[in-house]
Amino acid sequence: MKKIALSILTLSLVLGVKAQDENEMIENGSFEQLEGKIKKAGSIEVAVDWMSPTKTSADLFATSSKSVFSVPNNPYGKEEAHEGENYAGITTFSYGDKVPRTYVSTKLKTPMRKGLKYAVKFYVCLSEGSKYASNNVAANFSKKQWSIDENKSILGESSVLDVENVIFNAMFGWDQVCGVYTAKGGEKFLTLGNFSTNTDTKSERMKKPKTFTGQQTVSSYYYIDDISVVLIEDESECKCDSDKTEVTSTVYSSAPVNPEGMTPEMIAKFTAIYFASNKPGIESGQEGHLDNIADIMLTNADYKLTLKIHLDTDEVANPKVEELDKLRGESVKKYLKSKGVEGGRITFDLMKDSKPKAKADTDLAKAKNRRIKFVLSK
Repeated sequence: MKKIALSILTLSLVLGVKAQDENEMIENGSFEQLEGKIKKAGSIEVAVDWMSPTKTSADLFATSSKSVFSVPNNPYGKEEAHEGENYAGITTFSYGDKVPRTYVSTKLKTPMRKGLKYAVKFYVCLSEGSKYASNNVAANFSKKQWSIDENKSILGESSVLDVENVIFNAMFGWDQVCGVYTAKGGEKFLTLGNFSTNTDTKSERMKKPKTFTGQQTVSSYYYIDDISVVLIEDESECKCDSDKTEVTSTVYSSAPVNPEGMTPEMIAKFTAIYFASNKPGIESGQEGHLDNIADIMLTNADYKLTLKIHLDTDEVANPKVEELDKLRGESVKKYLKSKGVEGGRITFDLMKDSKPKAKADTDLAKAKNRRIKFVLSK
């Protein structure tokens, strides 16, 4: 009886995966399939089924690459892939258009059918080598392949944008762009990039991270990974990481502790970092707090570190946010590891919303509750 049940379960899983694959509209969405070697910048066409539609080609990064265009370390910074071992890199904005924008493009398996709905998802991460962050990171669907032989921007429709079209300024971890596209009919190509003018693009100047020793570019340069376009019957089938219509932009912050004259335990006790609502990435300006913790761990080899990870009530109640606390913990752990701290010395304590710092039902109170505290032990 167990064998029969197991066989039915296995068959169901296989059929489920097959049905999902049949509805997936693109191949090689995580750039894992390669033909050739990455030897220089602009090698996106080494990834099977991907190309650049403008004169300046997008970059490709791979764990297997023997060149500097590798994963996780490359000239633009350090980042693990969101899915698999590879990802692409594009420029979406530059101050005064000094650096040409780049795009990645692929042909859909079949043309889109008019009126049908498609769930579109992809992930972005701002590189540490960017002097700017920007919004308008979008997907464009077109009947004809964009083909521009000059270093010009593609100005067209942003078919799918972040719901609030935020400026993606997180340099550690990945942000999801997610939405539903209703086909006009006959679209054959997907292109990712910025399709708006500089005037219509919001930007934010970024502080150079202490961990990045390379030369920053006067642009916003994003890693791109884990792209999918899936045919769906109803918009409810599109599961995004968060319900952006309920997200506040408030992020609480405090100055890093001055460690002079303080014991390691006191420094840890009075240190906390805070997060944007439903976002797993470390916010700009939090590095000083983490640098203090890293210094403690590097100068005291017998210490172990527990990350006490707190969510606000909205995040706990949001069914579209899965394992957000773990993702935040991983972002902090990754940063500390980049400073030389051994990952095996770091553990997580998932507090959910059990011990709020503030109990009022306000944006500021919730922002204070979205935090990670640090506990040292021997």
